[in-house]
Amino acid sequence: MRTLVVIPSYWTGSASTEPKTTTRRSFDRHYRGLCLEKALTSFKILKEKDFQILVITATGSPEDQEQIAKEVMGIVRKAREKTGIPILLFPNTIMPGVQGIFREHCDQDALDFLCVDGYSNIRNTGLILAQVLGAEEIVFVDDDEYIDDPLFLQKAREYLGKSINGKVVAGVGGYYVDPQKAYRRSIKPEPWKTCWDPERLLNETLCHLVETQPRIKLTPLVLGGCLVLTRPLFALIPFDVRIPRGEDMDYLINARMFKFSIFFDNQLHIVHEPPPKRRPLWKRIQQDMRRFMHERAKLDHQRPVEGMDHVSVEEVMPYPGSFLGKDLEERFSRACSMLAEQADEEKSAREFKDSILLMRTDAAPEYDVFEQYLNLQKKWEKMCKTIAATRQLREETLALLPGFKSNLN
Repeated sequence: MRTLVVIPSYWTGSASTEPKTTTRRSFDRHYRGLCLEKALTSFKILKEKDFQILVITATGSPEDQEQIAKEVMGIVRKAREKTGIPILLFPNTIMPGVQGIFREHCDQDALDFLCVDGYSNIRNTGLILAQVLGAEEIVFVDDDEYIDDPLFLQKAREYLGKSINGKVVAGVGGYYVDPQKAYRRSIKPEPWKTCWDPERLLNETLCHLVETQPRIKLTPLVLGGCLVLTRPLFALIPFDVRIPRGEDMDYLINARMFKFSIFFDNQLHIVHEPPPKRRPLWKRIQQDMRRFMHERAKLDHQRPVEGMDHVSVEEVMPYPGSFLGKDLEERFSRACSMLAEQADEEKSAREFKDSILLMRTDAAPEYDVFEQYLNLQKKWEKMCKTIAATRQLREETLALLPGFKSNLN
């Protein structure tokens, strides 16, 4: 098996009591199950057959872990029958067992990466399992997406390992389209967005990448739900576990620091049907603010290190680079002030005002972000070498996967 498709599946909320014919868009378990089944069965159209799929579950409801694992196993079995594709499941219920195996064979530091709490952690778990399975490439797809291009995997792998303008393609990013095949999103203009407009800049950056030649080019950003990484890259570079969101774009920065090049392919797309946003606006922009401050600090704290390159803000312009400058705090404050003034409820207005206070007192990292990531990378590299060298670790880990039949060499 050369290519592993990893689908992180986040389960929150309670089981739905609505009929199975419902079309209501929500985050309930019934809707999540429908999305995951659609994602899995869509791979049947692929002409490329040399791949496996791995579903990794995470849940915000610890008391429901066992029930969710059973539900997802049922979805996986049904998708296997419909597609004939080997689909594996890593339910978070087996994580304690995996941690025990790694504790026996690796340093204690390895346990820092065995977690599915948060976007970076669940993606790192996917990278670890790709190495356990012996995959040469990993393709990240989210569970609210589906494939509509029979050549999706062929395109995803087409340029990997090739040299373009003196840079080896270590990874490839694609883009999202909606069910009508549109990639350009309509964004409602609002006064506060004149100060804080990451959605518009992300949209404009992606449109430029899609609409310009050449087909494959260096990129300032990638999207985690359509992202391809090669083993030389993911055996050295982990996702930063301290970033709250935007872990995909941060990964590109990390890779570039270690001299790996990730390209954008304007023919590689996936259909995205996200559920309605559940988090309130103040929470979303607060998370963005924390993420941008973390990334800015990582760039600012860079120092000369043998074998590494210095990454500048200009290399990730216009997005996310436009939010990594010295005016970040001012832009955020102005946007939150405007949102507080126009808020319909006192509670909402207070949340925006509190966000300004949080930014001034508690959002900036109090540690050297660059040094922290260097330490993280060293631990990751050591763990990955142990995985590659320890057959027993790999076999014992795979034996925990429901229904897995070992074929390790």
